[in-house]
Amino acid sequence: MAKKDEVKKFAGKAANLSKPGKSVKSGATGAKAPAKTQKKPATQKNRTVSGQSLETTFRLVAPQAAQVFVAGCFNEWDPTANRLEQDKEGTWSCTLAIEPGEHEYRFVVDGVWWDDPTNISRRWNEFGTENCVLIVEG
Repeated sequence: MAKKDEVKKFAGKAANLSKPGKSVKSGATGAKAPAKTQKKPATQKNRTVSGQSLETTFRLVAPQAAQVFVAGCFNEWDPTANRLEQDKEGTWSCTLAIEPGEHEYRFVVDGVWWDDPTNISRRWNEFGTENCVLIVEG
């Protein structure tokens, strides 16, 4: 995890970024304290799971996608570890137990790394792209 001053904030837009070679880190939605007014595709529920972990829901609107996963430091950037389920409107989601702190993530949509278009907190990665930053407050 990097320091908060290293987080770059900007107006997020969906960017399909394919990564050559090693799988690249992809963006997911940021969960902040409920008092914040920022859009939250990933939301934090005030329920403790497995000790200190909090349930965090990741969401992505991608009706055209056949499969969507979330990869991040919380699952060792495994691009197939956490699959999202699609609803009738084309929104994909999954809920994971995430420990409090800062976490970087991205979505993997049909094998392509995507930024979370609703999360404006970003941090540069070693691939020359940006990861989304999720803050889980416990």
